[in-house]
Amino acid sequence: MIAAPVGPIGLLCMQRTLADGWKLGFITGLGAASADLLYGILGALGFAAIISLLSTSLLWLSIAGGVILIYLGVSAAKNKTNHSAKNKNPHSPLKAYLTTFFLTLSNPMTIFAFIAIFSAIVPNGNSPTDIGLVKLSIICLGVFLGSMAWWVFLTSAVYFLAAKINESKIKTVSCLAGVSIALFGCHTVVTTIIKVL
Repeated sequence: MIAAPVGPIGLLCMQRTLADGWKLGFITGLGAASADLLYGILGALGFAAIISLLSTSLLWLSIAGGVILIYLGVSAAKNKTNHSAKNKNPHSPLKAYLTTFFLTLSNPMTIFAFIAIFSAIVPNGNSPTDIGLVKLSIICLGVFLGSMAWWVFLTSAVYFLAAKINESKIKTVSCLAGVSIALFGCHTVVTTIIKVL
């Protein structure tokens, strides 16, 4: 449920699938799933307070995340995709992974979602360990596998559909995805600054 809404991370995953193929799209999604897993582990180990503490730093997290989205969006929009031939300048798998990992960590909605999840799982101020290590491990595994299931579905669907449309349309969709990512970044930065002012 946390991973599924198609926001900037989803658009980035789709754009990279179009530009560089299924593998890079999958690795991009893996970065987001890993960030979800990290939040799950922190909550399971009783560090929900740390997740809550991050919410007090939303100003800088939001601005940093917004700036990164603008950069990635502009880069994606300028990228000359060639789906029929191997991209001469594909993204580095490590870069694809790390960008979505840190973007997901800095996403305010992700932070608030995990605060809500662990508040529901461990009510009344009890320690997360009170519900048992096995159950906590299952929760963390479920967070990761659920997130990965969504990214596998999304990248596979985009890659399958890309094979059915012509090159010019793929380039147009990829460019529009890049522009949308940049606009998400601009919106994040502007709304954050307005809240401060």
